[in-house]
Amino acid sequence: MKLKLIFSIVVAFVFVYSSSFACDQKVGTKEGQCAPDFSLPASDGRVFSLYQHRGKVVVVNFWATWCEPCIEEIPSLEKLYNKKLQGVELVSISMDQNQQALDRFFAINKDIRVTFPILQDFDKKVSDAWGTFKVPETYIIDAKGVITDKIIGIYDWQDPIMQHYLMLLAKTQK
Repeated sequence: MKLKLIFSIVVAFVFVYSSSFACDQKVGTKEGQCAPDFSLPASDGRVFSLYQHRGKVVVVNFWATWCEPCIEEIPSLEKLYNKKLQGVELVSISMDQNQQALDRFFAINKDIRVTFPILQDFDKKVSDAWGTFKVPETYIIDAKGVITDKIIGIYDWQDPIMQHYLMLLAKTQK
């Protein structure tokens, strides 16, 4: 009897816990839709999977080294990343042709320092699936995997209103 009760509690906990992170919206790339999952290698060799970050707010930034506004936005993204906002992750997805293009860019632009993860979408499968047509393009995804915002073009990530919004979004999703 006691074992049955413990088993029932465990099953209920697993159901509640897993459903709290389930995205119950249509999958797509519009605001209010579940963000399509992806797994991409990062420049440091690790693999980033969007699904594995459910439970956190994720800022996904599409960019390329040939894009001047993207380059202009990097310092602002770096400062946001270095703030280490609790419950908020930041990743960038490079739409360059290959790792050599990224390496060449950072070798030439030694003053640009990036510590946030740069994911490699060299075959453009993720950017095509997400319908990315103009960079920089940034998505804010809540802890349940729903796209809350899509920002096309350069953005000042030091904007206190945006930082407050990200922190509030992270806190309300717990």
